[in-house]
Amino acid sequence: MVLSLRAIWNTWQTGERLNFRGEVYRLTLMTPFFSPAPIENPSIPIYLAGVNRAMCRLAGEVADGLHAHPLHSAEYLRQVVRPALYDGADSAGREVEDISLSVSVLTVTDPSQEAFVRSQIAFYASTPSYRPVMALHGWAGAADRLGALARRGAWAEMPAVIDLDMLRTFAVVAAEGDLAQALRDRYGGLADRVTLYLPFRVGERDDFWRNLARDLAAG
Repeated sequence: MVLSLRAIWNTWQTGERLNFRGEVYRLTLMTPFFSPAPIENPSIPIYLAGVNRAMCRLAGEVADGLHAHPLHSAEYLRQVVRPALYDGADSAGREVEDISLSVSVLTVTDPSQEAFVRSQIAFYASTPSYRPVMALHGWAGAADRLGALARRGAWAEMPAVIDLDMLRTFAVVAAEGDLAQALRDRYGGLADRVTLYLPFRVGERDDFWRNLARDLAAG
């Protein structure tokens, strides 16, 4: 899919005949009706999203970046995600520096937010395909309990499975004024882009976002 998109975009940009023959897609026709004019910035980055090693490796092979799942830890990025990106890039003869790792970070800046973040961790950790993230930290049994609760629809009971150690492993817990440094401490040299997993509405918490951007830029 990624390679076929790039072939289509190249045809739109250069006018060259479309002739993509992959394992799944064969694309050989581009009519004027579907072909827009060339654009000023045609190098459109393609990111894949993934949790487990195979998808991370694939991103290293063909994508411009990987969106890491919010259910991650710094150790999981270090031990699983980054090595898989390196393996994929190496197999395709690419430079790993050309592949960006973007992370979505569960964040707690006030005790009132803990319940929401615990519920998010519990929900994601109950997903069988995300079990390796929990298993890396020795919490496979907790993942099994969460899965059983999810199958029963016992959603209200699931956050209680997430103890303080799990919360601090999968979320950045820091006061607002310390958040920028906490993000740098956890992701410096490990991730290229950071997005906070927080509700965002225009006009709400503007001072928080403004101060965080300032503090990150200052660092």
